[in-house]
Amino acid sequence: MRNFFPHGRLILLTAVIILFPSCVSQYKIVVGMSPDLKAQFNEYPSIEVDMVALDAAAEAEIKQAGVENYFAPDSGVRSKTGAKTFFFSQEQTKVLTFESRDQAWFKWLRQKPVKLVVIASIPHDPSMAPSPDPRIISISMKPSIIFSKTLNVLIEPKSLTV
Repeated sequence: MRNFFPHGRLILLTAVIILFPSCVSQYKIVVGMSPDLKAQFNEYPSIEVDMVALDAAAEAEIKQAGVENYFAPDSGVRSKTGAKTFFFSQEQTKVLTFESRDQAWFKWLRQKPVKLVVIASIPHDPSMAPSPDPRIISISMKPSIIFSKTLNVLIEPKSLTV
């Protein structure tokens, strides 16, 4: 009986991998502002940060629209994503957390996403816009038996960093 358990664990792990091949990672996302923002703009600017899990076509649509068009008040691209939004400003400088068990994840995962997209309305000079835009980051959501990971996202004066 004792010899069964080491093999039993291996069989159980194999069964989990076979039965749940489409499991994707759900992330706990911790978002904060760099003190460099205040230094750059003389105060913390108002910034919106959207997070959403998407398929490849929707990710491409966001990147093609660009940050300014995405955050425009009449943006059709933004309205159809179902994104989770965090608001930062001079009055709201605290780190915010989007939990891996948030209800938004369950809605997104039904769509079989391949990328987690984080996009921020960081002010910038359009004439200095690099490509790809560093205010948009995409993180692969490859199948994983690890159901929760933490991503730390820092809003910097010209980009998002993970």
